[in-house]
Amino acid sequence: MHIRSRTAGILATVVLAAGGLTAATATTAGAAAQSCYGSAKSYSTDVYHSWPAYPAYAYTTSNCADINVKPNSGTYVQTCFDPTSGDEYCNAKRWIAAGTWGLAATDVNNGTKFYLQFDRASSGTTAY
Repeated sequence: MHIRSRTAGILATVVLAAGGLTAATATTAGAAAQSCYGSAKSYSTDVYHSWPAYPAYAYTTSNCADINVKPNSGTYVQTCFDPTSGDEYCNAKRWIAAGTWGLAATDVNNGTKFYLQFDRASSGTTAY
């Protein structure tokens, strides 16, 4: 009987430790998302519906793995990249509803040179 009690105690400790790791992992993931959106910047498009205004570019940071946009009104957005090879290209347009965070581009390397192209005048917040 004494052996079972000891085994049950060890198992309870292992379960609690595993639960603590899960909670810690969830907290870390939440903190990473908060850090990304916490570094968000306001944007407003120019007459060509792009941000930043030509000839400027933005550069991705280590704050976010993606380029995120939260427009004040619904809009289509596409991300255009200017790699060091000089061959600028844009991804497909993506619809982002008003007041919601949406992905303009995913899994973008840190330091990538880009601008956002909208289908209409737009303002809101972007995190990258």
